[in-house]
Amino acid sequence: MRTLTRRAILGSLPLYAAAGHALSAAATDRPRSFTVFDGLIYKPMPDLRNLGMPKLLDIGSIWSPGIPKSQVDPTGIRTAVAAVRRRGLTRYYFDLEEWTVSGAPREVIDANIQKLARTAEIARQSAPQLKFGFYDQAPRGNYWPIITNNQKELAEWYSINRSSAIIAAKVDYLFPSLYTFYDDPAGWELTSRAVIKEARQYGKPVYPFLMPEFHDSNAKLRDTQIPPEFWRRQLELCRELADGLVIWGGWLRLWDEEAPWWVETKSFMASLGYSVSRVF
Repeated sequence: MRTLTRRAILGSLPLYAAAGHALSAAATDRPRSFTVFDGLIYKPMPDLRNLGMPKLLDIGSIWSPGIPKSQVDPTGIRTAVAAVRRRGLTRYYFDLEEWTVSGAPREVIDANIQKLARTAEIARQSAPQLKFGFYDQAPRGNYWPIITNNQKELAEWYSINRSSAIIAAKVDYLFPSLYTFYDDPAGWELTSRAVIKEARQYGKPVYPFLMPEFHDSNAKLRDTQIPPEFWRRQLELCRELADGLVIWGGWLRLWDEEAPWWVETKSFMASLGYSVSRVF
């Protein structure tokens, strides 16, 4: 596993050095709206709306039986959107990682961008009153090219992000992924600032996805909760730079009212002015 010290990270990144690495206390005091969405899937899952956390729903599958996932399926999209509407929810997101916008030939990426844009058009026509966005699209998350200041890979990322503007133009919200792959707060903050900066170029509200565990692609840290002080740093950075955030996680997990990440989250919600208490 590759690891870098904070000194190495800061010294190797002139492109982003000007962005800064310390959270601004003044920025967190700005009088503006900030929404923390509940995207959690623990069992049993409490209702967090009383804590100021509205539910954000994953729309789920958008393909009718027998339709390959390589195709846009208007009937499947309309059916999925109708299910959201029947549940009385007003916001949802698509998780369409099948249509990648990174790590593939450019012609594949460009075709996927068109598929995502078409999906957004159909969803909007199906329920104009509902608000939605795509998880980890426009922009796609990034890590090592930022850490290593790889100019070639960064240029490709910027180019794809510019092409993805047609996606951003058709959604209400942007949901970049800021999941944590390494126990490296400085590296996480550096890359997260860059990703949020890219998201801001589209002129839409930005709600990054956070997860209170390390990403399961890291075999040494999977199933491990992010230390509470690191987790609070993530919450505060989103408060500084974004319009809110989405907390996702809990796959095959039981809800734990005393989990350190949740205790820290309730403290954060209290700092936003919400009254917090036990949810069970």
